Amino acid sequence: MDFKKVLLLLVVVLAMSCGSDNSNRGDQFFNEQQYEEAVQAYSQYLKVRPRHVKTIYNRGRSYEELGKHDLAVADFNTVIKLDPQNSGAYLSLSQESYRINDYKSAISFCDLVIEMDNSNFMAYYYKARSLHKLSLFREALNNYNKVIIINPDMGEAFLHRGALFLLMKKKNEACSDLKRAVSLNAEGAQEALAKNCK
Repeated sequence: MDFKKVLLLLVVVLAMSCGSDNSNRGDQFFNEQQYEEAVQAYSQYLKVRPRHVKTIYNRGRSYEELGKHDLAVADFNTVIKLDPQNSGAYLSLSQESYRINDYKSAISFCDLVIEMDNSNFMAYYYKARSLHKLSLFREALNNYNKVIIINPDMGEAFLHRGALFLLMKKKNEACSDLKRAVSLNAEGAQEALAKNCK
């Protein structure tokens, strides 16, 4: 191998290793809730490996934390173009749809996730929340039930199912769920219990 080829190989290896460092640093910044720095590190890495799905997704999550939702959605859509079976990106798009009150889209994205992985309790959870918002109470209840079967320690599912039971005039079931939500430290559960279950 001649000198030029060796030099080129060395440059490529160095670029890849620096890129890897940037991706790892991005993860570190994300875990430390330093989202601006995470975006910068991920973007640096993507200059070397522009089609690296995990890094694009993680940058999208960082944008989401920064409230830059359009950029987050763009990254999640890029992930899906590169990896049409990426359930994480579909779930993130569901959450973004829910955030802007586009409940029908949120449900559609959740259904795609459930099709790929019918044990993904977060997909059932966002589907239940969306159905709940659309006043489709029976369907919402079925999905909350699925969340709780898959993950019986998710306090938020008990909290929201309890709220749904209140709407359905099932106070005993509601109070039972709210008590369970309190025991699982779900935010807002104590207040809901005090207000509705005297």
